[in-house]
Amino acid sequence: MLTLYMLVGFATVLSLLAFIISREANRIVTLAGLVLAGLFCVVGWGQTVEAFGGLYRFDTLARGLTLVAILGGLWALLLGPARKFEFPLLVLFAVTGMHIMASSPNLVVLVIALEVFSLPLYVLATWQRDEKGFEAGLKYFLLGALGAAIFLYGIALYFGATGSFMVGAPGSGPLYVAGLFLIMAAFAFKTAMVPFQWWSPDVYQGSPTVVTLFMATAVKAAAFAAMLRIFTPEGLEAWGVGMAVLIALSTLFGNLGALTQTEAKRLFAYSSIANAGYIGLGLFGPTGQATIPFYLLTYGLATGLIFAVLSMLSNQDVPLERLRGLWYRKPLLGGAMGLGILSVLGLPPLAGFWAKYLVFQEAARAGFYGLVVLALVTSAIGAYYYLKTFFLIFSKPTPVQEAEDREAEAALTQFGSSEAPGIPVAAAPMGLTQGLMAPAARTGTPALGLLLGAIGLLGLLSVLPGLGLRAFSAGLSPAVAAVSITAPSGGATLIAGSYTLQGTGKPGETLELFDNGNPLGVVTVGPDGRWNFPVATSALPSALAAGAHTYEVRRAGQATGVSTNVNVTLPAEPAFTSPLEGATVAATGFTLQGTARPGQVVEIFEDGASLGRVTADANGQWSLNVPPPPGGTRVYEVRPEGAASGARISLVVPEAQAGAICSQSFALSNLQAGGTVSRPFRFGGVGSASSYTVLVRRGDRIIGRKDIPLSAACGWSYFSDPGPGEITYEVRETGKLETEPPLTTITLQVQ
Repeated sequence: MLTLYMLVGFATVLSLLAFIISREANRIVTLAGLVLAGLFCVVGWGQTVEAFGGLYRFDTLARGLTLVAILGGLWALLLGPARKFEFPLLVLFAVTGMHIMASSPNLVVLVIALEVFSLPLYVLATWQRDEKGFEAGLKYFLLGALGAAIFLYGIALYFGATGSFMVGAPGSGPLYVAGLFLIMAAFAFKTAMVPFQWWSPDVYQGSPTVVTLFMATAVKAAAFAAMLRIFTPEGLEAWGVGMAVLIALSTLFGNLGALTQTEAKRLFAYSSIANAGYIGLGLFGPTGQATIPFYLLTYGLATGLIFAVLSMLSNQDVPLERLRGLWYRKPLLGGAMGLGILSVLGLPPLAGFWAKYLVFQEAARAGFYGLVVLALVTSAIGAYYYLKTFFLIFSKPTPVQEAEDREAEAALTQFGSSEAPGIPVAAAPMGLTQGLMAPAARTGTPALGLLLGAIGLLGLLSVLPGLGLRAFSAGLSPAVAAVSITAPSGGATLIAGSYTLQGTGKPGETLELFDNGNPLGVVTVGPDGRWNFPVATSALPSALAAGAHTYEVRRAGQATGVSTNVNVTLPAEPAFTSPLEGATVAATGFTLQGTARPGQVVEIFEDGASLGRVTADANGQWSLNVPPPPGGTRVYEVRPEGAASGARISLVVPEAQAGAICSQSFALSNLQAGGTVSRPFRFGGVGSASSYTVLVRRGDRIIGRKDIPLSAACGWSYFSDPGPGEITYEVRETGKLETEPPLTTITLQVQ
C-alpha cells in the first residue's frame, strides 16, 4: 500500500509545488519519490496486500513489475531533459498508472490505469517538437485511443458473459471468447504485437530517445502484468489459439523487419516487437507469473542499457553508422551497449539467455512445441542484426566518425542539453546536421552510476539466474497452476489397461476426464498439484478398446480442456486391467476385468481353482464376477483356453465382520451359463438364508450333497473337484425337499 501512497502522493503534491520550486528540485524530488516507492516494493517481498474491496492486490507479481516500471522511470529522469518541470511529472504519473495496472484484478480499474499512464506518454512522445515528434505523438495517440476503445468493448462482452468485472471469473461460450479476444487485441496494441504494431517503429524513432527508453522498458511491464492476471492457464482453451497467432506473427515479423533497418532506434523497435512475442510464450505455462517478470527485468536492464547509450549519443535519430567504433571512442558506452545487445540476443550465459529459456520452457510444458520451434528459428534470424550491430560497435572508427564526435561535443558544450529539437541546419556551426545537433542526454555522475548499476545487476542475473527467479516465485499462490496432462505423451502407442493418465492442476480441485468425448471419470488433484487416473478403473465400456483415443481433462463446467492423443493396442496375451495389483477388494465378491484378442476364450483361476471361462468381446474386453472369496491374499490368473499358465495378480480380501444382517436376494455370481470348466473349480454367490444345500448329479444319479452355511459377508461358495464329464449342480435352501424346484441349476462340462 505504501508504494501506491508514495506514487499518488508525490504526483499530487508535485503537481502543485512544481510551480513554486525550481525545475531541478522538482526532478530531484520526483527521483526521491520513485526510489521510495521502489524501496516499499521490496519491503514485505513475497507478501500479498489487498485493499479497496479486492480492487487493489499488491502481490509478488505487482511488486516485481512495478519495480521494472520504476526502473524505466529512473532511466528517463536521470537521462532526460529538465528544462521544463512537466517532464518529471509526466514520468511520475505514467509510473503511477503502471503500478495500478500491475496491482489490480478488476477490469474497470485496469481501464483507468491504462489511461493514467497512456496520456502522459502521448505528451512525452511529442516532447521533441519537430515533424517526426508530431507524427510519433499523433500515431501513438490515435492508435492508443483505438486500443482503449477495443479494451472497453471487450470488457463489456466479458461482463455480459461472466457477470463480473474481476479477472478469472468463470465463463464460456462465444460471448466470453469474443470478450477475451478484444481485450487481447487491446493489450497487443500496448505491447506492439503483430498485427497491432504499426505505431511502434515510427513512435520509437520520432520520440526523444529517453522517452523511447521509458516506453521500451516500463510499458511492456505494465501491460504484461495485466495480461498475466487475465490470460491464465486455466482459461487456455478460450484464448490460447489467438495468443499463439499473435506470438507467431510477432516473432516472425519483428525479426524480419529489423533486418533492413539502418537507424538504431527503429531497429530496436522491431526487436521489441519480436521480444513481445517471446514474452507472450510465458503466458501458456503454469509458472508464467515468475518467468515473465524475470524476462521483463532482464529485458528492461538490457534494453535500458541500449537506449541509455543511444540517448547519450543523440535524442533524435541514431544511424547505425554512428555506432561504428563506439568502443574505441567511448569505451564505457560501447561496452554497456554491447552487453545489452548480447543479452537481448539471448547469448549464453547472459541473463537474456536464461529468460528466453524459461519462457520457451513454459510454452513447451503447455504443449506448444510448434511455437517453441518457431521462436528458436526467429531467434537465430535475430542474431544476424544483433551481431551486426555488436561488431559495428567494436570495429575501428573512421575519421569521419571521430570528426563528428568532436563537432557534436563542441555543439553540446556551446548550446547545452535541452529538449529543443536541435539547431536548424542553416544555423548549425561547422555544417553540422540536425541529427548530430540533437541534444544528447545527461551524462553526469548519477546517469553513469545507473549505467554501471544496470551492468552489475545484469551480470549478477547472468551468473545467478535462479536468484531472480526465486525472488519472483516468492509468495505465488498455487492457483496459478495449470490443468495439464503430463502422461502419456501425445502420439504414444500403449497396451490397453496398462497405463495411467497423469497431470497437474490446482491442489484439491476436482477434474473431469473424457475419452473421445465420452465421460471417463473424475479425479481430485493432490496436495502436490498432481493427479493420476488408471484408465482401467473407468466404467466407460470403450475405455480399453483398441484404436485411437483422445483423452481430455477439464475443470468443472468447462466445454473444452487440455487433451492428448494416443493409440491403444490389445496385449498379445490375456491380461488383467481391474482391479489393480495389490488392491483390496470386497469380501462379498467383486468383478475381474481384462483384455484379450476379440473373440478369444480365456479361463480365470483363483488360487489354482477355476472360476469359469469367458469370451472377449469385439473390443477385446472380458469380465467375470468373483463369488465371495475367503479372507486373505488371493492370487488370480487368466489363461488362454487350454494353456497351463497366464498373467497373475494378487488381491487382498478383508475378513468379513460378523453380525451383518443379510437381506440380499439369492444370486449366483459365476458359471451362470454353465459351459466348460477345468477342475478344480469354485462357484458361489450371495443370499439371505442361513444355509444352502448343493446337490451334485451325474446324469440321473446323485453323487454328492453338501450344506453350505452363509458367511459373515452374506455369501456362499462351493468348491468342487469331480472327475471329467458332464455334471449338474442344484442349489436349494437347506431343509427344502429335493422334489422342489432349485434356486439355480448349473450344468458343466468338466475337463
